Amino acid sequence: MVPEAVIECVSTLQKAGYPTYLVGGCVRDLMLGVEPQDFDVATAALPKTVLRLFPRVRPTGLAFGTVTVLSPLPIEVTTFRSDGRYTDGRRPDKVLFTDDVKKDLSRRDFTINAMAWDPITDIIVDPWDGRADLESGLIRTVGDPAERFGEDALRLLRAPRFASQLKFSIEPDTLTALSQEAPGLEFVAKERIGKELALLLMGEDILPVLQLLVDSGLLVRIIPELLNGQGMEQSRLHREDVLGHNLRTCSLTPPILPLRLAGLLHDVGKPGKFKEGPYGRMFPEHAGRSAALVPHILTRLRYSRKLVKQVTILVGHHMFLWRPSHGVPPVRRLAAQVGWDNFRLLIELIKADRKAIWGDSRQSGIFELEVAYRQVVAERPPLVASELAVDGKELMSSLELEPGPIVGVLQRRLLEAVWDDPDLNSRPILLAMAQQELNRLRQVSTQYDNDK
Repeated sequence: MVPEAVIECVSTLQKAGYPTYLVGGCVRDLMLGVEPQDFDVATAALPKTVLRLFPRVRPTGLAFGTVTVLSPLPIEVTTFRSDGRYTDGRRPDKVLFTDDVKKDLSRRDFTINAMAWDPITDIIVDPWDGRADLESGLIRTVGDPAERFGEDALRLLRAPRFASQLKFSIEPDTLTALSQEAPGLEFVAKERIGKELALLLMGEDILPVLQLLVDSGLLVRIIPELLNGQGMEQSRLHREDVLGHNLRTCSLTPPILPLRLAGLLHDVGKPGKFKEGPYGRMFPEHAGRSAALVPHILTRLRYSRKLVKQVTILVGHHMFLWRPSHGVPPVRRLAAQVGWDNFRLLIELIKADRKAIWGDSRQSGIFELEVAYRQVVAERPPLVASELAVDGKELMSSLELEPGPIVGVLQRRLLEAVWDDPDLNSRPILLAMAQQELNRLRQVSTQYDNDK
């Protein structure tokens, strides 16, 4: 699992007389049998020595002892160091280089990330029992939890993120400090919070972690709008309050970021307006209110415009009140409303929403919805006028029409007909239908003029 370039990098430093190890997340992942996404190297060699030993390098963070070796894989090589105070709550005010790997490991966030491994000799340096915590499935800070969280408050989110990704629990003292230090998250840049939240949401075991964000006071500092649904009862069909339903729906979606965000926010607008009905509390037009909140929430977390737009579309269309007796045409219209790129994601969101309500997949009708979705995808009907078998120019030519609104009206009527029956999407049939519709519209217009 360790690329040859990484082994050569470690070997070069060791042959020059400098103790060198792989450290951090790559060691953790290797011990878990997971292929690391990148490899970090820590060494006793000073940055100027690393610059001299390798022909192709990039001085990416000399103040903190980091040089990127290009061989050709980019490998971050950082000198063993101990950190001073973290006045800005993110980076140490100063760093002191050392030749002691244990001192270097003592500055790291969690024990499972505070191990060093020599891939040449297979020696593991583990002063904080990270290996034992890996085997026990525990997230534990290195040393005093309050001190670690105080150094960089983003670690408050990294702990639940690792719990989500690895299906681990958070050690009790670390968990207690998580709640006590939660206010520190307010001083972390929103962009950093957004990135960490995205990683957390992509984990496998997110429902208990999302509840942890609520209980610890972290979620209110990330998406306070969600907390408006805490304790707000819903209709008799719902097992949970609005907040709990948002969390559960999110957890039931596949691990795709726009989908997870849409699940989390799909009912965030419910608390804005409600009324009591025969089956309990109702929230009219809540999908639109929720969609209106999405850009504000996600832009605040510095997500891309593309992602914000996609989540807004999904949330705005999630209230698809469909039953098998309605047939496939409404599902085709749904595809036309959101486009092929969002259609699959929206179906998954609707299925998760229904399953969160009903619990039982058979009662929720998601199997029948999936069948209808697959039929629409197999048919691949036109979703916009330009995909019809007859375009606007051909309509004007065949029906002797001048450019104007009537062409758009006819195209819309043809689309509606094809959504009801995709077999109608052929040139002769559409032209005949267009002629009939044009005759009808002219007749209605004449009748209107006569009645004036």
